[in-house]
Amino acid sequence: MADQNLYPIGAVERDTGVGRDTLRVWERRYGFPNPHRNDKGERLYPEDQLRRLQRIRRLLDQGMRPGKLLPLSEDELDLIENNIAAAEDTELSDTVNGIIDAVCAADGVAVEKYLNTSLQDLGMESFINEVISPLLVAVGERWASGQLQIFEEHFLTQQLIRFLNTEVSKSNAKTKKPRVLLATLPGEEHNLGLLMVAALLSSRGITTINLGSEVPMEQISHAVNRFQADTVGITFSGAYQYKNIRSHLGELRQLIPDDVDIWTGGEGVRRLRKLPAGVSKFTSLDNLPF
Repeated sequence: MADQNLYPIGAVERDTGVGRDTLRVWERRYGFPNPHRNDKGERLYPEDQLRRLQRIRRLLDQGMRPGKLLPLSEDELDLIENNIAAAEDTELSDTVNGIIDAVCAADGVAVEKYLNTSLQDLGMESFINEVISPLLVAVGERWASGQLQIFEEHFLTQQLIRFLNTEVSKSNAKTKKPRVLLATLPGEEHNLGLLMVAALLSSRGITTINLGSEVPMEQISHAVNRFQADTVGITFSGAYQYKNIRSHLGELRQLIPDDVDIWTGGEGVRRLRKLPAGVSKFTSLDNLPF
């Protein structure tokens, strides 16, 4: 914190999950955020703007768009959050409720116990569909309505990343071709969806190579050649710039050999109708072709 209740852009990026390039774009396009400047011209963000950005980020994770949210008043954001809270009437399983309670109690041992028991009881596919997917939806809703704090969501995310990475490593020791290379493009920080796909495919005996988030396109191209991948999977969250998705997929398609399929999925592409030739969209883990 550079001054009392003023935060530098790095701290805002860290505490909101909104990248600094995106913050600058929003500033130019929407007039918010509207940071102060120090004597060096560096941006400093008041605490109320930091809190508002956290609210907006939570709503973006629910599939909403920056152009809709950023012009809204605080009262209008309150109304959206209240509507999300009112919609939380879906009955959750005892396991999902137990994991959420363990997260709120900061009990990582209990979270891992729930995950291990559920996986052993259900197998990987049902575990992903019946536990992880509804858990993430429930946590996202509670985060958007302010019932969970950002540190609690991060705590759970790290627990899931560690758990799923371990399971994928175990499965990959026994997998074979085809090889699916997974990544997100620069500007897309969310990588939990990649891990869910990796876990599902590796449980089916398919080799997955997860490069993680924000991988430059030319590096994805090099990795396809190095690992002799048969398919590339790219995910986009609702926070990704929607207007850029189609063109970015087209650019990636030009860099990848024609005989290598490209899959795309995630909230960001759910409404996308026309895709570049050679790119397939999957709106659910259930309809992956392997």
